[in-house]
Amino acid sequence: MEGQVVTVINRSEIVGRPLAAMLANDGADVYSVDINSIYLFRGGRLHKCEGETPESCVRKSSVVVTGVPTKAYRLPTEWIQPDTTVVNVASFKNVDEESLWKVPGVTYVPMVGKVTVAMLERNLVRLYENFHHPDVRLKAVGDEEEAEGGTEVGKITTIPWYGSALQIYTAAAVTALLALTVTRSK
Repeated sequence: MEGQVVTVINRSEIVGRPLAAMLANDGADVYSVDINSIYLFRGGRLHKCEGETPESCVRKSSVVVTGVPTKAYRLPTEWIQPDTTVVNVASFKNVDEESLWKVPGVTYVPMVGKVTVAMLERNLVRLYENFHHPDVRLKAVGDEEEAEGGTEVGKITTIPWYGSALQIYTAAAVTALLALTVTRSK
């Protein structure tokens, strides 16, 4: 990405901000556009942009990433320059595809948001299997007792798989949020 100019629209904690930082670490100049401010990620530093508009940032960019989580937002395709790559990471269409295809040489990657949700679900299942599954928790307790030099043979300490009520609440909340996200996007 060395020497590329990228605009990421929406500075969310999940996608926008980390993506901007990663692209900047790869050498790109990244404009991070949010509802009330624009920042430039360059050379590992964050600079507030005065005088820049979302339009001016998009017009300079060879890559534009949209991640606005609302149906109402549409990126004006008049801002897109020829040979630009446009990536929509939102669950909603942030771009009018028909008018976007009229821009010469444009590359469009639509609705990555559903893939993001699927990968979050996969990672959640892996976390459970690797750290919270009952078999893993029992093995960890057995290993701790062995390391402490326990002398009792055949003693098995059972602990609940969830550890605490907070873990149950967190797991239930994350599952509910993922279910809502998946059902809304259908």
